[in-house]
Amino acid sequence: MPSIDTDSKRKKRSAKRRSLLPLLVFFILVLMAASGVLVYLVRNHLDASVGVDSTTRLSAQNGFSCEYSEAQKLYPFSDGILKVTATRVAYLSLTGTEIYGVDIKMDKPFCVIRGDYALVADTGGFFCLLLNDKGEIYQKQMEGAISFGALSSSGLAGLIMEQQDTKGAVYLLDAQGNFLAQWNSVESGYPVSISFSPDQTVVDIALVDTDGSSMQPRLKKIGLPTGDEDKKPKDLALYTPDVSSILLSISYIGNDRTVLAGISDILCFYGDQIQAIASYGQIISAFSVDNGVAVIYSDGLGQEVRLEYLGSDFVRGNSVVLGNTFVDADTRDGKVVIAVDDKILLVDAATLKTEKSVTVDTEVLKIGYKGDGTIVVVTADSVRELTL
Repeated sequence: MPSIDTDSKRKKRSAKRRSLLPLLVFFILVLMAASGVLVYLVRNHLDASVGVDSTTRLSAQNGFSCEYSEAQKLYPFSDGILKVTATRVAYLSLTGTEIYGVDIKMDKPFCVIRGDYALVADTGGFFCLLLNDKGEIYQKQMEGAISFGALSSSGLAGLIMEQQDTKGAVYLLDAQGNFLAQWNSVESGYPVSISFSPDQTVVDIALVDTDGSSMQPRLKKIGLPTGDEDKKPKDLALYTPDVSSILLSISYIGNDRTVLAGISDILCFYGDQIQAIASYGQIISAFSVDNGVAVIYSDGLGQEVRLEYLGSDFVRGNSVVLGNTFVDADTRDGKVVIAVDDKILLVDAATLKTEKSVTVDTEVLKIGYKGDGTIVVVTADSVRELTL
């Protein structure tokens, strides 16, 4: 009898196990399905997060702290920071260590940076100097008061200065500080800005003629001397567009199309043609990007800041909203890094696609793009290196 009871109990336990087996299999299948759904959702979330805002504490990034008054004198340069004051120019590492310094004496120094070179000159004064990341290359004293400076990618320098019996002169130097040429404006108008063409064979000079009842902008093109003995610039062209605004900004589409921009007008000069497009509400900045021009603008006071790209056809197309308050921008390899509001954006200029967007916790004053998503940020109280 006891053995019969034992067999009966075993059969009951086996039956229970068999009845639980389908439930266990079902539960495992549900878990597998849920895991698959979870992996899918996580993957989609990661894909969707590309280009979406993430908050970054700049104080936690590599760099150094500084006062607000000092931050206004700092410029991203090469692999570090250039500090420009009235008595000294210093090249600093991103930890704040001085690599070299040059004593100067200027009342109102301004700084122009292009690639590996930095030009520092005295607004209304007579002195200028050229530097790279190794130190001072030269110092020069001009014969006339300086009002504007420009650099080429190889270190050619151009200065607008006062010249007796003219409306202004453009003085050109090579990368070692040797005199290249000088162009005097007698009848064309007052020079207000200059730029070297991408191939560094032409100097474009933006002029304003005020002899008439209204301001008349002009563009003067001169060719750089090709021989050591010839110190006269080549007279190439003079354009007089049918607009009455000041056109200060000079940029390029390719190597042979010069673009001038003002507060609302933007024009392209090519061969003997002047091409204009519909005016913008307010042009904030216009600069060369690869084979086109990036235009940062708004449709009017209080309107959103937008980015547009003008290619070789010089036709307006799509635009992208950046934010409300533009701060600074820098470009390299077809990408544009833009500081706007409390964000730093990395945008592909040609496609207008925002590849990265980071919200920062400190007021940004200047930015410099080192490439590969790495930027140098000058804030109100520090200098930081940030990888987007």
